[in-house]
Amino acid sequence: MPASKSVEEQTVKASSWHMLFGIYRVRLGADGWEELERAVGAPPFIEMDPDENCPIAPFNEAVSLIDGRLGTGDGALIEEISAASVDGWASMSGNLVQQLQGRPDKMIEIFCTEVHPYFLNDPTASKIVESAPDHFVLRLDNGLLEDFKVGLLRGFCDIVGADAEVTRRGDEYHVTWRVRAESPKPSRWALFVNATRLPFLTASVVPVFVGTAVAWKDGFLTAPLFLLAFFGAAFFHIGANVINDYFDHTSGVDEANLSPTPFSGGSRLIQRGLLEPKSVRNLALLFYALGALMGFVLVALRGWQVLVFGIVGFALGWIYTSPPIRLVHRGVGEFAIGLAFGPVIVMGSYWVQAMRWSNEAMLASVPVGLLIAAVLYINEFPDRRWDDGAGKRTLVARLPIQAAVIGYGMLVGMAYLTIVAGVVFRVLSIPALLALFTMPAAWKAYNLLRRYHSLPYRLIPANAGTIFTHLTTGMLLFFGYVIAGFGRFL
Repeated sequence: MPASKSVEEQTVKASSWHMLFGIYRVRLGADGWEELERAVGAPPFIEMDPDENCPIAPFNEAVSLIDGRLGTGDGALIEEISAASVDGWASMSGNLVQQLQGRPDKMIEIFCTEVHPYFLNDPTASKIVESAPDHFVLRLDNGLLEDFKVGLLRGFCDIVGADAEVTRRGDEYHVTWRVRAESPKPSRWALFVNATRLPFLTASVVPVFVGTAVAWKDGFLTAPLFLLAFFGAAFFHIGANVINDYFDHTSGVDEANLSPTPFSGGSRLIQRGLLEPKSVRNLALLFYALGALMGFVLVALRGWQVLVFGIVGFALGWIYTSPPIRLVHRGVGEFAIGLAFGPVIVMGSYWVQAMRWSNEAMLASVPVGLLIAAVLYINEFPDRRWDDGAGKRTLVARLPIQAAVIGYGMLVGMAYLTIVAGVVFRVLSIPALLALFTMPAAWKAYNLLRRYHSLPYRLIPANAGTIFTHLTTGMLLFFGYVIAGFGRFL
């Protein structure tokens, strides 16, 4: 089967050149590397972002030259180069690799459907012809060197603990493997972390801490009530994370996404065949039930008003992606989650301690809500193209790209403005100004977004920076109110 694109049209990511440069410049020497660059007409990859595309022909020529100069010219070193490429990918996808130990069939499937098409910027770069638990038949319809392709297939089996044999028959690659006896078992913990998105629980932990700290400043704090609120919010949050994956599967949104990142595109567990849709749904219902249990205990201890906070928080998390409402599809999902993980949790955590309304707690919840809305908002940029095509009309998908970037700046700016205004008008305690120390991190994330808004993987530091800004701003608000609370004893 001929390649879908001519060699002149095919590309590789600049990150592939970065890998070559990082490993083989030292071995060739500075003069040898410069000679190689001149010989093949290397692109200006050092100045390029890893996500940018480079012509494939110079890359192939560079790999062949390295094989001839450092190896024997028989292709063995080419496989070494491709193995280094696989190792680089595996280092960025460690959680997934842990989940797939001893499962080369699933790893090769993901290679063909996600990894290879992305790095060659071509959805038709690979195709599965036949799949079975002990072998695969596939096509790699691109201009990469044959030894490089073979090395990729062997490398992706190797990282999950299997030794592969690859033979080419006509235009097909037949892959068989033997799982090594010492190969570790797939990590159930890694699967659980991925399914529940445990690292993102900061979104619910921070508002519980802030609401409780304001209550402490006002003279109210009971540790068991704090723990019930903490685990109740966390369980509901996990339930929302998991059910959103389920509904994004049923709507076809995650299946349409060809450039998932650690912060966007869902957990991919259903799409990768690691969990059945029914299992994902049941896992969500389990955590919702655990959250409801915590809530009923709090209702019994602190009155029916607590039920209001629980119902509103649950409803906003559920209808975020569930039909027929699907708030995120209508461009208002960010505001719904900002409300749920800002005022609802902060005020709920305050109420279970003090059993009264607090304007101070309410205002302290606003920057927390705005910043978590900013987290969701910036995470929509990598998915913008795919969401729009699948009918998921998020706010970022609806806005012109430059307006969407400005919208992020407005969300973050309003969070800090709220803190300053709250202190100036004597609603928030003066130590709340500690939260302003995170402004440089927010500014850095904004500048990265302005530069890389259309490069999903290059945007990852901005996604992570926004999460860091939300976490540290919230925790500095928390510490500010802990300090303010000690003022009662002076």
